[in-house]
Amino acid sequence: MTYHSHLTIIEATATRSPRRSAFKLPQLDIGDETPHQKIIGWRDITYGKFHRDIVWCASYWVKKLQSPHGSVVGLWMSGLVYRDFVNLFGLMKAGFVPQILNVKIPSIEVAKEYFKQSNITNIIYAPIAPADQLKNDFHVHALIDPPLETYEIPDIDIPPSSKEEHEDDIVLFFHTSGSTSGRPKLVPYTRKWIDGHSKKLLPGLLNGKEIGIGINGIVHLSQFGRAELVQIITECKANALYQLTPIFGRVLREAMKNDDLRVALKSLNFVAYGGSAFGDNERFWAIENGIPLKNIYGTTEFGIAMVSENDPTILHPIKLPGILHEFISQESETEVESKEPRNRHMELVISPSSIDRPHRSLCGPDGRYHTKDLFEEVEPNGFVYRGRLDDIIKMSKVGSGKPSPVLLAEPLDEKMDIKLLKEKIGKKAELINEDGFPHERIRRTDVLIIPSGALPRTPKGNINRSTAERLFQREIDAFFDE
Repeated sequence: MTYHSHLTIIEATATRSPRRSAFKLPQLDIGDETPHQKIIGWRDITYGKFHRDIVWCASYWVKKLQSPHGSVVGLWMSGLVYRDFVNLFGLMKAGFVPQILNVKIPSIEVAKEYFKQSNITNIIYAPIAPADQLKNDFHVHALIDPPLETYEIPDIDIPPSSKEEHEDDIVLFFHTSGSTSGRPKLVPYTRKWIDGHSKKLLPGLLNGKEIGIGINGIVHLSQFGRAELVQIITECKANALYQLTPIFGRVLREAMKNDDLRVALKSLNFVAYGGSAFGDNERFWAIENGIPLKNIYGTTEFGIAMVSENDPTILHPIKLPGILHEFISQESETEVESKEPRNRHMELVISPSSIDRPHRSLCGPDGRYHTKDLFEEVEPNGFVYRGRLDDIIKMSKVGSGKPSPVLLAEPLDEKMDIKLLKEKIGKKAELINEDGFPHERIRRTDVLIIPSGALPRTPKGNINRSTAERLFQREIDAFFDE
């Protein structure tokens, strides 16, 4: 069986339309010594060159690494530049299994622990990664830049595989942010998953009508300055933007004050966002000003599962052959009988035979992948996210649409020294999340002490976080207005 992948799509497009643009790379003013150099032009990378660069890179790493087919290779990079695309796809073209790590992971010990999970011997790193500290444990190699000039596609002597290709073969490793466990969780992708994900994306890739803003990266989402974003939309004719909700929330708040940015956002075909819910103010303003919002629900493990249509608050499951998702009620029979069918909280579950089911190591004993995300059906085939099934309280979830978390705390005794309490809580929080991404960490200045007994609670005594957000919205917003 032949499996579809990003590699087969690129090769087919390069054969069919070699001169079609795949990327527009910014050309920076080298005389500009400011931290954010001015963009003075754009360089097109065609699908023909992109494919040649991938094959060239594959040939290089086959000769350089001298490792068996199917070997796992560490890839420590930002995922934000063209070179990263070429090295990742080149390694996969060569028959290796890349295991990617974001360079923003701050702890070298976490990086070592992560790479050792797959018995990696070779790590390929970006210039900004502290690779010198890994030389005692791994063979380290720098990422390579493809040649600028025209060249012939080299022959690749790919080491033969010792087994036939199977749908459950692992071909790529990503990782989660680690915000729940404190460590990045390894997420393996199989041939079947890559094939299914390609089918989700293929219609948009083949119509040639979507020009996305690619600084979002192949691995991690990024963000833009106002002037840069306007320049990309107007000069490159970009018509689609993908961003995490907290980052795009900041863009919207800037657009409320800047007409050029507002007009640029309005010109897009859609702005796809996800990761958390928008604040009502931002969402209402965007809709009133004609900015086309598209809410997306998905995870690292299974990709995109639901997309909004007309109303960005209501998600609709993706309909494609082979996608088999279920919504399973998590309430008792008594609770179910007392509610209307569309008022029940249901967990989204990925069926074993679905084309986007994650690797079996991530699935339950029943063979299904349990997302632990709860939804309510508010209209036929229309769902609203209602929270998590598990009882883990993520500090990063205290506040919606914010670029970093805020911790609300109430003293047990009103006579406690507030300044000392804030210092003690902040010190503990810093220890707990010192290995997280910078935007996930709680600093001592991010702790808000509120009056004793002020936190709203459910009848069972649990803290109602969404109500707490509304009650203390002004105080929370003040943290981000400074």
